[in-house]
Amino acid sequence: MLVHSKSLIDAARRNGVKHIVHLGAFTTDRDAYATVFAWHQMIEIYLQASGVAWTNLHPNMFMQNLLGSAAIKGGRYSYYTSKALGYTALEDVAESAARILIEGPTKHSGKDYWFSADVLTPNQVAEALAGATGHKFTAAVRNAESFQNDAEQPSSIFEPAYAKGGLEFFRYVEDERMAYIGSVKDDTKKILGREPLLLRDWAKLHAHELLELAGS
Repeated sequence: MLVHSKSLIDAARRNGVKHIVHLGAFTTDRDAYATVFAWHQMIEIYLQASGVAWTNLHPNMFMQNLLGSAAIKGGRYSYYTSKALGYTALEDVAESAARILIEGPTKHSGKDYWFSADVLTPNQVAEALAGATGHKFTAAVRNAESFQNDAEQPSSIFEPAYAKGGLEFFRYVEDERMAYIGSVKDDTKKILGREPLLLRDWAKLHAHELLELAGS
C-alpha cells in the first residue's frame, strides 16, 4: 500500500497532474495505533510534500461493509467490537470525491474532509436494518481475535499485513484507545449541500441486497 501510493504520487507529479484526491481513513493526529491508519497518515504526509495540490477524504466505516459475505448471515449481523462505530455511505463519499475533482484545487486544495454521519452500536445497526427492510435482524458481538481467525481462512479477501491492522483496530476500539471512531464528524453537507445518508436511509436503498443476505 505504501509503495503503490508513493509510486502513483510520483508518477502524477512527473506527468503534470494538478490535483490528487486521496481516499484515506478516519484518522486524527493522535491515533496512529492501528497499522492501516498509520499507513494512510504516512501517505498523506508524502502527498502534502509532493508539490501536487491535494485533498484528503477521511471516511469512517463504510455502510457497504454490511453487504460483505461474512457480515450478515441468516439475519444475524456479526461484528468484532461491542462499541459504537461511526458509519458513512459510500454513495456520499463517491459523490463528494467527484464534486471535489470537478470543482478542482482552487476550491479544495489543502483541505481535509470527514465522513462519519451515523454512530451506532451493533444492536442499533441490527435495529436500523430491521426497520428499513421489515425483516428481523439480530447482532452477535465477537472479539478482535475472531477477526484474525476469519481473515486467515483460505476464502478470506484480506492480505495478512492488512488483516493485522484490522485486528489492532478492533482491539483499540474495544479498549477505547480509538474511542473517537464512535463520533459524528461529517462534511457531506458542506461539499454537496445536502444531508448525508443515515444507516436507515442507506438500508432502504439496499433492502433487496440485505434481504438476500438474510435469506429472506
